Amino acid sequence: MRFGVDYAWGDPGVKALEKAGVTFVCRYLSYPGNGKNLRPDEAARLLRAGIDIVTVFETTTARALSGFDGGAHDAFSANQQLLALGAPPGAPVYFAVDFDAAPYEQPHIDRYLQGAAKVLGLDRVGVYGGYWVVKRCFDSGVVKYGWQTYAWSGGRWEPRAQLQQYSNGHRLNGVPVDYDRAVADDFGQWPRVKRRRSRRPLPGPARKPSWFWAALREFLRRRAQP
Repeated sequence: MRFGVDYAWGDPGVKALEKAGVTFVCRYLSYPGNGKNLRPDEAARLLRAGIDIVTVFETTTARALSGFDGGAHDAFSANQQLLALGAPPGAPVYFAVDFDAAPYEQPHIDRYLQGAAKVLGLDRVGVYGGYWVVKRCFDSGVVKYGWQTYAWSGGRWEPRAQLQQYSNGHRLNGVPVDYDRAVADDFGQWPRVKRRRSRRPLPGPARKPSWFWAALREFLRRRAQP
């Protein structure tokens, strides 16, 4: 488990983050020019200090109800911002559902995330929200990552969510921050996690039966005799 913070306005600074034991930060993407957006110089300082970065896209509170076209538009914008930030190829993005969405609103959210996946690919799409939103998104198969807030969650935690926002309303070096914890090795952070390749059986001769190898050894032994 790893400790991190998310913040929208201001910059606590690397030294304050390190002193607090922060190992990752969750930072914003939105419309160009928004003051809460992650900046290239900020990203560079964080990475030099060994602090990982997670990005979340949010413009307006109910933007996730804008359907497929809204999701595609926002994912395109997010990807352009990631390129400008120097993010690694394939960096995931969480899309915020920052309200207590009702079940009847879920189809709109699903379509929004499907629009985002059309641009980014499903493996790069995550959702931020309360328990029921995150659960329904995983159940619908429209996300690979979940960042759950304790708000609107009734004390429940969705086990498939890789990130948990568990406490709000703190300050770090004068900057408002929320507390987060990563409960998976890969929670959408960059630098990206290097996945281990599974060992596969060797092809061809390496899979021949034991009697074949015994006969071959005997053949070679006799051939080596004068």
